Amino acid sequence: MPEETITFELIRKIQLDEQNTSTLTRLPVNFFLAISNYLEQKKRLVAGDNRKDALEIKTIERLVEDIYNRRERKIINAAIISARSGLPPENLIDEEKPFYNSIVATIKNRRTDLLKTIMGVKSAASPTVVFKEDTPEFVGIDEKTYGPFKVGDTALLPYDNMKILLERGVVEEAK
Repeated sequence: MPEETITFELIRKIQLDEQNTSTLTRLPVNFFLAISNYLEQKKRLVAGDNRKDALEIKTIERLVEDIYNRRERKIINAAIISARSGLPPENLIDEEKPFYNSIVATIKNRRTDLLKTIMGVKSAASPTVVFKEDTPEFVGIDEKTYGPFKVGDTALLPYDNMKILLERGVVEEAK
């Protein structure tokens, strides 16, 4: 969404959109920064004890907090879905990406560790493997890049990646 002029009406519209949908709605560029600037400007313009202006500022602050809270909840739900499916949410803004990425990483790590414990895997660490064929660079389940590997190379890989490569005959456990 292109940069828009922040108004009370726009804030209210966005709040209603967030309230009425289960997914993140599209926000204007630099939305939270623009709102911050808008509120600063409003506060400077408030003349003395003008109750109407003060009430409008409080209402805007409540609407913005509601938008934030709703998006936060949607981001957490999207992170759960993403950790299982790998599908990222739409309409995530730059300010929200670090929060989203940290939640996804936490969920994936917890999920992997807990499922390994439940399924009787003794350790999260896998044995070292030896490559039986040349293998191009790939991104592991831990989102780290591995390779490329040549025949005879050894590596310590995430358990799930090692298991797939063993099943495909690409690697064997090092002796």
